[in-house]
Amino acid sequence: MDINSIKSPEFLQDLKKSELKVLCKDIRSFLIENISKTGGHLASNLGVVELTVGLHYVFNQENDKLIFDVGHQAYTHKILTGRAKQFNTLRKTNGLSGYVNYDESKYDCWESGHSSTSISAMSGFLLAKKNGQDIGDVVSIIGDSSVANGMAFEALNFVTTIEGARPIVILNDNKMGISKSVGATAKLFNAMSSTKFYRGFKRFLIKVNPKFVVSWFHKIKQALKAFAQLDNIFEDMGFDYYGPYDGNDIDCVIRVLERAKNSKKPCLIHFLTKKGLGYEKAELDEKGSFHGIGPFNIETGKQLKVYQPNEYSYSEVIARGLMEYRSENNFTLINPATMVGNRLNKFQQAYPNSIYDVGIAEEHAMSMAGAMALCGENVAVLMYSTFFQRSYDQLLNDIARRNLHVVIGLDRAGLVSSEGSTHQGIYDIAMCNSMPNVKICMGKNLAESKALIKYAFSLTGPVIVRYPKKAEFYTSDVEINSMKWEILNEGSKGYVISYGYDVLRILNIVKNNNLDLTVINARFIRPLDEEMLEYIYQTGKNIYVIEQVVNNGSLGDMIVANMNLKKCNSFIKLINIPTDSYVIQGSIDDLLKYFKLDDESIYQELKNSEN
Repeated sequence: MDINSIKSPEFLQDLKKSELKVLCKDIRSFLIENISKTGGHLASNLGVVELTVGLHYVFNQENDKLIFDVGHQAYTHKILTGRAKQFNTLRKTNGLSGYVNYDESKYDCWESGHSSTSISAMSGFLLAKKNGQDIGDVVSIIGDSSVANGMAFEALNFVTTIEGARPIVILNDNKMGISKSVGATAKLFNAMSSTKFYRGFKRFLIKVNPKFVVSWFHKIKQALKAFAQLDNIFEDMGFDYYGPYDGNDIDCVIRVLERAKNSKKPCLIHFLTKKGLGYEKAELDEKGSFHGIGPFNIETGKQLKVYQPNEYSYSEVIARGLMEYRSENNFTLINPATMVGNRLNKFQQAYPNSIYDVGIAEEHAMSMAGAMALCGENVAVLMYSTFFQRSYDQLLNDIARRNLHVVIGLDRAGLVSSEGSTHQGIYDIAMCNSMPNVKICMGKNLAESKALIKYAFSLTGPVIVRYPKKAEFYTSDVEINSMKWEILNEGSKGYVISYGYDVLRILNIVKNNNLDLTVINARFIRPLDEEMLEYIYQTGKNIYVIEQVVNNGSLGDMIVANMNLKKCNSFIKLINIPTDSYVIQGSIDDLLKYFKLDDESIYQELKNSEN
């Protein structure tokens, strides 16, 4: 079938089951071919092809709501809703989003860049339907790792209490989050998956027998469960539990979904799927290398991006710094399901008893770290900046309020390429500036970032080390033993203050254009270097503060408040991201240009300082 010709899911009703199987095969080939060129979330999408086709086949009314938890698993959904022709623009500037996106299609009913929100959203849709809104069936599709998050359990606890509602929850169980699923829920799902014989028998039962026989068997199973008093957490919450079933068998998927559609009770359907199905290298991947991947060679599975000698990602260098520090000092490292992205696999192999992957549970990770610090333990937490937002209350009340010493590494800080508005690292400074005791720093290069993660252990209270999603050349180690700012270039006509890799970009702009400006590396964003600021104020010269974060709560915002306190009347210009802005999807170069943070825009702004 010509995948590019698909305009809407309506065509599925005209296909025979045999044709649906061919369609699923064609979609897999299409996904592998296209993602190998653009990059994207490969393995998760290969695993849910039959499940997504079945959902659109059974729930085919325009007012039905299919809510994808973590929108990166919705590529097949995009294809079936007429967006295949745009896949060559996937994750590019002005191109097809890598997630569910309201602006792309009427079929995208819930944007979900972060996990575990789908069942809460389902509750909202069902309540709106109860109030008279024209809403059909509401279905949440959530993974085994996402459902373990506290928010998902809060919603599961509530949704079955909505009077007259019939929520349908699809549990997509592939034993993987980004990498292998962890924790007690993962063990629970393994137990619920039962034996291969039992799963095969259920598959046979679904295929061979009419619906009333299948329903009769289901009721007998429930009765036996009640007699034996066997626990099923979902049935205890009020769901009619179906499963586990083979989520990669389109016949089975359709028949089970039709049963749920015709049911009058809240339903939870447990489907077993294979992450990466159809591409052997992704199927065999247990580390999560094919979860999110850049452009790659289909034959070898290797990414086309080749690192040069001495070129490393910030994530890799931070992980190396933690390993070096652990070789001489005991501490515990906590990570919420981003082990692969944070490059912590080597740390885990070297120190398996010093690292804990707690799953998609940022709030839990932060409070657990706080309790360890309260007991006098050395502890660090690594996560992405965008997911860090979910732990605001725990950081504020359980760590910052008591000034507990926890080192927090924030990966993907600043603008992030290709990910759109839901995965940007531009809010963490504003978030933490509302809290007492928190120190925030960011290195200007790889060496300084590695030094800061080590230096953070020698400080007191919560210390946040930010670093970007970026690769650079590494020269040699440096040592940092002070929170003072660093003057990189002396000038007489004004000051430019920045941090992170931006400060070196600015330094090059100033030197290459012979601008007579002092460039300052404010590697400690908080606390402010009051001594240097006091000297700057006394000169009365112009001040420019440039940073890849939202304006409110930024370093520049703090300096303005400090100037007001000191009654300083110097001119100051903040060059950052407007707080009420919407971050587009695009490359870093395009994002910097969009917010006028690119080299040319900065040059045009700074050259005016000399007039």
